[in-house]
Amino acid sequence: MKGKIRLPKLSGWQWFNTISLLLIAGALWGVVVGNQGLNALLARWGSLNPRWMVAAILCMVGYWILEGCGLHWLVGCLYQGAPFHANMRTAMIGQLYSALTPFSSGGQPVQLMYMRRDGLDTGGGVSVLLIKSILYQTSMMLMALLPVISYGFFRGRVPAFGWLAALGFGTNLAVTAGMLLLALSPNAARKLYAFVLRVLHFFRVVRDVDASMAKAQNQFDIYRESTLRYERKWGALCGVVALTIIQLLMLYLVPYAIYRAFGYNESVLIHIVAAVAFVSMVSAFVPLPGGSGGAEGTFLLFFALFFRQTDLLMAMLLWRLVTYYFSMITGALVMLVSRKRQRAVVRRPL
Repeated sequence: MKGKIRLPKLSGWQWFNTISLLLIAGALWGVVVGNQGLNALLARWGSLNPRWMVAAILCMVGYWILEGCGLHWLVGCLYQGAPFHANMRTAMIGQLYSALTPFSSGGQPVQLMYMRRDGLDTGGGVSVLLIKSILYQTSMMLMALLPVISYGFFRGRVPAFGWLAALGFGTNLAVTAGMLLLALSPNAARKLYAFVLRVLHFFRVVRDVDASMAKAQNQFDIYRESTLRYERKWGALCGVVALTIIQLLMLYLVPYAIYRAFGYNESVLIHIVAAVAFVSMVSAFVPLPGGSGGAEGTFLLFFALFFRQTDLLMAMLLWRLVTYYFSMITGALVMLVSRKRQRAVVRRPL
C-alpha cells in the first residue's frame, strides 16, 4: 500500500531493552505486592479518589497534545499542508520508541521515517527534530530552576541535594550546548555524519563512505537552509518554548494529582512540582529505557518527603503507569492505526 512503512525487526539491543522493561515492571509489582500484601494493596487502590486519578490521566493526555502542537508549529515554519493529525501521530509514535530505547534515542529516527512519508525532506525533518529537542531541553532547564528556588526546602531533607542538582543541571546544559552546536554549525553536523559513516564502514555496514557522503550532500543543504530559516523565526521559537513549559508543567502535575488521590493535602504544590522536575532531569540520562531504575530511585528519594512509607511504593507505581507505560501503550495503538491511513502530502512554501 502506498505510504506504508516497514519498521525494522527487533535487534538484539531492542530485545534487551524490551526484556529489561518487562523485568523492571515485574519487579516493581513484586516489590509493591510483597511490601503490602495483595489484599491491602487492593483495599488501598479502592480507596483512591477517582477524580484525582482521572485528573492525572488528563494531565498526561494534555502533555501529548501539547507535544503534537509543538511539533506541528515547527513543521509549519518550513512546510505547508501538513495536517495536525499527521504531526500528532508522529509525536505519539516518538513517545513509544523513546520509551523503548536508552536516553530516548530511538524516538527521533522513527519520527523522521514518518515525516519522510508525509513528504518532508530528510534534511528538513532532521532540522525540525533537532530544533524541537533543543527547545525541549531549554524548557526542561528552565523548569529545573524550580528545585533551585526550593533549595532551602530540599537541602536539609535530601542527601547530597546540591551535588545532585549540579550534576543534573550540568548534564542537561552540556547536552543542549552540543545540540546547539549541531544546529548552528552545518560543518559540525557534516563531520559527525562522516564519523558515523566511518564507524559503520569499520563494521562493514557501509561500503563506500565517500559515495554515502556525496549522496547526503543535498540533504545537508536542505538542513542548512531549514536551520537558517528557524534563525529568522524567533517569535515562533519563543512560542514553542512557552508551549513546552506548559507541556512539562502538565507532566509534573501528574504526581501531584496522584498525591491528592491518596487523600493528602498538606504539602505545597510548588515543592511537589519541583521534586518531579528534578526527578525528570536526572532520570533523562540513565542509560536504560525510560530512565528505568534512576526514575524510580529518585522518585523514592524525593517523594518520601510527601508520602507515608506505606503509600510510597504504590504512588511510584501509579506514577510510572500513567507517565511511562500509558504512553507506550497509547503510542503503540496510534502506530497500528496509522498504518491504515493515506500519507499526508506537504510541500515547501515559496
